[in-house]
Amino acid sequence: MKNTLGIIIGFDSNNDLRELSEHRPVASVPFGGRYRVIDFMMSNLVNSGCYQVAVLMRDKYQSLLDHLGSGKDWDLSRKRGGMFLLPPNAFAPKSSPLVTENYRTSLEALGSISDMLNKNKSEHVLICSADIVANIPLDEVMKEHKKSEADVTIVCTKNSEGGAFDMFLDLSPRHEVEDIRNGDNMGGKCKYKSMGIYIMKRKYLQSLLSDCVTHNLRSFERDAMQHVFKRGDKVHGYVFDKYSAKIENVKGYFSASMDMLDKDIRDQVFLKNRPILTKIYDEAPTYYGEDAEVSDSLIADGSRIEGTVKNSIIFRGCTIAKDAVVKDSIVLPNSSIGEGVELSYVVTDKGVTVRENRKMVGGATYPVAIAKNATV
Repeated sequence: MKNTLGIIIGFDSNNDLRELSEHRPVASVPFGGRYRVIDFMMSNLVNSGCYQVAVLMRDKYQSLLDHLGSGKDWDLSRKRGGMFLLPPNAFAPKSSPLVTENYRTSLEALGSISDMLNKNKSEHVLICSADIVANIPLDEVMKEHKKSEADVTIVCTKNSEGGAFDMFLDLSPRHEVEDIRNGDNMGGKCKYKSMGIYIMKRKYLQSLLSDCVTHNLRSFERDAMQHVFKRGDKVHGYVFDKYSAKIENVKGYFSASMDMLDKDIRDQVFLKNRPILTKIYDEAPTYYGEDAEVSDSLIADGSRIEGTVKNSIIFRGCTIAKDAVVKDSIVLPNSSIGEGVELSYVVTDKGVTVRENRKMVGGATYPVAIAKNATV
């Protein structure tokens, strides 16, 4: 993995996170009480020994810059290699025929860094989406890729929750890809869902990008992988059988967040030997008042709890006032829940203030989302 360049697609072409993604990409949406969604893929790469990580960004990326910083929290602040933050037009706009000044898809974004790929000396590249919550042993994926002698290895799963998957695979007993379908999977004929993680040689990727220009292809998942499969290149599937979730809409975000309250799922995601790393904050412990009641919840540090919290996730710096009841909800950082408030199936973004005696009720399939810094 030391000779591998990790590329994280840190923007989203299509999501339905509504208020939660008005000011940020899915990659930087807070998750699990103290993390951001991108932390999982960053940690997967670093835990697997990949210390060259490029993060491609497109729009609304200020929060991503603030969170990632120099990369020191992931041990990526290095003299050689380390983390590369690549906003649009990081390289000359006309350096490749595939480049557009405001790229729309991951394939166009990869084309925009063709100069970087030319200068980089890594043998392999590992391309991955930033909207996946999972703890994946990417070093094992690389070993299987080399053993299979495939041109491309795609990480896939049967178990992933949430999201609208772009690509489905059918595998042989030896995990060779026998069919690739896009969109609605044509009645479910393909058993495996692509997780948006691909391994290939760097020179192969450069050749593929050039070929995509020639054939006027624009989507990496829908067009490029179909093109690779149809022209007869060897495509291998690595099956990941632990918990994973794709964050592309509010329902998926809410469901995946609530999954973290299940100890069995937490034990699959948060491993001692493969920790999920994030930006470190030094906060005081959470204060619990005399009348506070908390059950089946994740509470981050730096908060003040004086009301009732049940089956919920409370991020850093939040205040739950006396007589307030927060149930089956997610309260993002620095939010204030006033006295007598009742929240059920609600997601409050950062800095939200809910005034006294308000009552808000959503549903498990359609939780209420409150925009950043809003006052209700």
